Amino acid sequence: MWRPALGGDCENEREQHRQTLAHSHATVIRLAYLASYAGLAALGAALVARPAFLWLRSQGLAGAALAWEVPNGALLTASAALLAFLTLWLASKAALRRSPRAPLHLAFLLGVGICLALRSASGDPRPPTDPATGLLDALRAAAEELDRGWAGQYTPDAARFSSSLAQVHPPAFRRHGWSLPLHVRVLSGAEGAQLDPLAGDDPCTIYLSLSRDRQTAWLTALTLDGVLQISAGKPAIIEARAGTHSLPGGDPAMPAYPSTLRYRGSSHRAHSSR
Repeated sequence: MWRPALGGDCENEREQHRQTLAHSHATVIRLAYLASYAGLAALGAALVARPAFLWLRSQGLAGAALAWEVPNGALLTASAALLAFLTLWLASKAALRRSPRAPLHLAFLLGVGICLALRSASGDPRPPTDPATGLLDALRAAAEELDRGWAGQYTPDAARFSSSLAQVHPPAFRRHGWSLPLHVRVLSGAEGAQLDPLAGDDPCTIYLSLSRDRQTAWLTALTLDGVLQISAGKPAIIEARAGTHSLPGGDPAMPAYPSTLRYRGSSHRAHSSR
């Protein structure tokens, strides 16, 4: 009677050992599966996260922003969102100890592949150009247009500057996904240049401050952090008086005549073409 009981105990122990080994193997396989998918998710996110973030920030959703040049930025952002959604879906299945179905596996792997392909085709994001160049060109264009309308006094109309500013390449400012256009805001009865941003005004605004006697005008340009400066603490002000204007931040006693500027520009282009 003693030997059969001992044999039964040994058989039970072997069965328990087999079950323990099977459970251990299943745990190891499950951990390897989770680690491989987590690695793929991390790889896909690392590839598209930075350009997607730069593209989103460049849209100026919370306020005006200087836009980076991100090729395929919208597609990269969409692929990053898709990968994050699929990763969370797989993680929820794993947390509930449910086996994801084959379509979910396929969708996840396809999402990772899309991230790899888009990142390879898009290249690296490029930072925006210095907005000061475009704003200075806009100040000069507005000043020349203002001088062309001189008839004993300045009588500026904000709409009249549209054609002149349309010929200037605007800085890459965006707000709510739209590029901000260059435009002039006329401030009458001023005693000097407008050096502080006015409520509701975005970058690319050109302030044209007109004196009470309409004999003098001051032009300043608005950028992200206030009025454009040509050097530390020195705002880029163009002062127009009696049909002539100074250079940005220059001495009003040394006017920059439009004809002289055009001559210098044509001479420079001719010299360059040689």
